Amino acid sequence: MICKVPSVSLNISSQGYINLCCEAPFYHIKHIDEIDDLESFFNFSVMDYYNKNKEDSCVKCLEKIDAGTETFKTRIEKYFVFPRENLDKKARSVGMNVPIRHLEFTLSNICNQTCAMCSSFYSNKWQELDKKFINAGRKIHPLTKLSDTAISKIEKILYGLDYIELKGGEPFADIKNFRILKKLVEVNPKCTVHIITNMQRITPEAMSIIKQLPNTKLFASIDGTHKIYDWIRDGNFDKTVKTMEHYYNETGNTIQIGTTISLYNFFNLLDIQDYFSDKKYIHNIVFDNWVQNLANGAPDLLGKEVYNEQISKYQKTLKNFTPKKYTIPYDKNYNHKINFDILNKHRGFNLLDHVPQLKEWYN
Repeated sequence: MICKVPSVSLNISSQGYINLCCEAPFYHIKHIDEIDDLESFFNFSVMDYYNKNKEDSCVKCLEKIDAGTETFKTRIEKYFVFPRENLDKKARSVGMNVPIRHLEFTLSNICNQTCAMCSSFYSNKWQELDKKFINAGRKIHPLTKLSDTAISKIEKILYGLDYIELKGGEPFADIKNFRILKKLVEVNPKCTVHIITNMQRITPEAMSIIKQLPNTKLFASIDGTHKIYDWIRDGNFDKTVKTMEHYYNETGNTIQIGTTISLYNFFNLLDIQDYFSDKKYIHNIVFDNWVQNLANGAPDLLGKEVYNEQISKYQKTLKNFTPKKYTIPYDKNYNHKINFDILNKHRGFNLLDHVPQLKEWYN
């Protein structure tokens, strides 16, 4: 087996494409509107093929593993437990269909933030901002969302899941996610629910549903503190903190922070650890998700010497830190300064005033 993902999981994008996993978002196997039933498709020979053969879609994932970074392949092998895995293998060996055990989906690209390392592909709020990057070759992506028929197909497979992961966009900004979670309460309330969220707002309705799913785990995307957070995510740090505190007080559940490491926060990761490490509502903080595209702010733009010096510091000070090997930028003439200029104007203040190391690099 090359990877266990195809034998237990499906990934569905907001465009309706069924992908092998989140590491291959543009490698489409089928569109959900082209199939009658997700479980039947999952047990079809095409998925068995992907379970046994390495495809072009796997190359990026394997490259990331070679670079030392976490991927969905490594995460599912390390952290996910499938109690019925052996029974499913036996059933498959005699030609029986088995339920999907892990589902990762994005109902839409509806979002309430314009994170500096993102685009309109994942956040519809980026559409107007992307227009300002047209000269830099940025594409403006439309609003995308799954149809009601597609959502009904998802509801049919909820009964057998061990894990369900909601991504975005922002899951709490799209009320159709509540429809799926309500159905999950009815048919499989013990299922482990992972929600990747920016924690800007959880409505009373959403909070009520979460309370009925005892194995819910929230993964908060926190990429800085105070003004650095506000600039990177175009959000409000204090509001995010209050939402996390409120969620903990309502449910008793702690939150895992996941930080996306980029050019914009590369010198300030320790601030996140220092601020949240003693907060009772935080379970842990993980630094393992790296921006690797130049246009989205890969920290490799800083140059090898500066990059490796900072990595060395973090290896001594950060907990749950997965370093990435320095990668020589594929376009040596790429100029990222225009990104700062556009985003600084859009945010209404200059990030460089809060990060002197970046200001030195910029100048």
